[in-house]
Amino acid sequence: MKKAMCSLLAAGLLCTAASAANPVTSGPGEVYDPNTGGNIAVDSVYCGDPAVLLDDGGTVYLYAGEDTGDGGYYNMPNYLCYSSTDLINWKYEGIPLRAADFGWGSPNDAWAAQVVKHGGKYYFYNSKNATGISVAVSDSPTGPFTDARNGGKLIEPGWTKGNVSWDDIDPTVWVENDGNGVEHRYLCWGNGNVYMAELEPDMINLTDRSGDGKIDGGDIDEVFIENIPTGYTEAPWIYRRGGLYYLFFASGWREDLSYATSDSIYGPYDYGGLVMGAGASSNTNHPAVLDFNGETYIFYHTGAQEMGGGYLRSVCIDRLIFDEKGGVAQIEESSLGLDGQAVKLTLGGRQLWHSHFDNSHADADYPMAGTLKLDGDPRYETDGLWQLVPGKIPGENHVSIQSVNKMGYYITDFRGFPRLTHDGEGTEESRTARTFIQIPDGEGFIFGSLASPGKYLSLDSHGNIVLSEEPAVFGVETAKIPANISAAVTDGKITVTAQGTPNIRAVITAVGPATHAGIGATDENGSLTYTFTPPVPGEYTVYCLGRTVKVDFGGEGQ
Repeated sequence: MKKAMCSLLAAGLLCTAASAANPVTSGPGEVYDPNTGGNIAVDSVYCGDPAVLLDDGGTVYLYAGEDTGDGGYYNMPNYLCYSSTDLINWKYEGIPLRAADFGWGSPNDAWAAQVVKHGGKYYFYNSKNATGISVAVSDSPTGPFTDARNGGKLIEPGWTKGNVSWDDIDPTVWVENDGNGVEHRYLCWGNGNVYMAELEPDMINLTDRSGDGKIDGGDIDEVFIENIPTGYTEAPWIYRRGGLYYLFFASGWREDLSYATSDSIYGPYDYGGLVMGAGASSNTNHPAVLDFNGETYIFYHTGAQEMGGGYLRSVCIDRLIFDEKGGVAQIEESSLGLDGQAVKLTLGGRQLWHSHFDNSHADADYPMAGTLKLDGDPRYETDGLWQLVPGKIPGENHVSIQSVNKMGYYITDFRGFPRLTHDGEGTEESRTARTFIQIPDGEGFIFGSLASPGKYLSLDSHGNIVLSEEPAVFGVETAKIPANISAAVTDGKITVTAQGTPNIRAVITAVGPATHAGIGATDENGSLTYTFTPPVPGEYTVYCLGRTVKVDFGGEGQ
């Protein structure tokens, strides 16, 4: 993955060559050619359903199912593999396994999978739509993997009786030693229902937990999630932290990412809340969680790549944030990833925002769009953050202006009016409409429309953002979402702390039984501390630079 390469010029940034930090899987790759039995190189790939493995030596391997269809449904012939030693620079490792490597099911159903290492070998647990779950094995994390059961399935679909026929999908595996040093190996999966079984030490057979001498549905437990408002959908991922088991999963439709916790891996799990709301460009999502170099990260997928959507997806990464009680802070999908650079665009000292809209859970509402304006609601501060990336149409000083929190949405010359629209068409016309010429002017920049020569982003006499023959000079200020945020009650007050870019202004808003808003700033080390006393006890949602965290305030006597 290429990093953004921008030069500091005057009061802003001139973007000379860049690519968005997210998605991390949008670069060159391969597709399998059934006519030759080999792979064909392509300029870009789509893939979803991420899974990650931290191998010995500190290399992280990312696995995903390749989307190769026309965007109308899943056409997934291959699994793809990437590697990284820093989670920023990713190397494409090829196709370690194909759906066709298993004789049963469709050769185009490389659905969600996970790879784990055990006993010096690597085990690739995969699902193929409604036809069951099996496992492949290799001596290398990059494969090639071969069917470990010689055509037999690990999970037969008739063993479970869920609400849908495709409930035996999305396997995830967790291996640990108990307090007595005894190893346990757990397989978890399911759509509509969550199932759990134990694996034998060979990792390719289920344990006969029922003791009846045969392997079938009697060896499978259903796992329950309590107090969940929207319902469990799919994509379970098991994680453990501080003695608690976490179950991350997709919930509702269009899919949010949620989590639940339990003292036992078998549950019942108590619903903890949203990790990420429904995406702006994909109807599904799929979490994978990884501890790496002292921090925790979440991988997910979006339809943010050009022409992307729910069936042409791309994998993204962000930091996962825990509060002092083990709760998970809600985050937004973000184009920044771990190393992207956000900017604020200002006009006459006022900031350019896109209109706020929550991503709809109704398929019929897509593609969504937004308008542009000066100033916005401080609760949604990331509505005013942008990322300057290379122009969709290459050229000198050509840029495209992407929303940070609506990844894959760009400022667009939409029939002569500036709007925020999804990059879903992939035509020459749409690329031109999303390309601007960034022209230095004094201490700022003019943005000229490539689709409407002689027209520039500007402000009319009524204060509306328009395309006009009268150019406006925008300031471009660097900004960055904090790496983490937390809120705690100390001495009868709520203290908000964050770590981000040094010397930047931040609006802190708390919404609950009462509302509070204030201004803070990071110091020269990037640290922010902000304290306030709500007038009413209760649960508050605290917003700070695109991060969201909840805190219970019991009053000044707490």
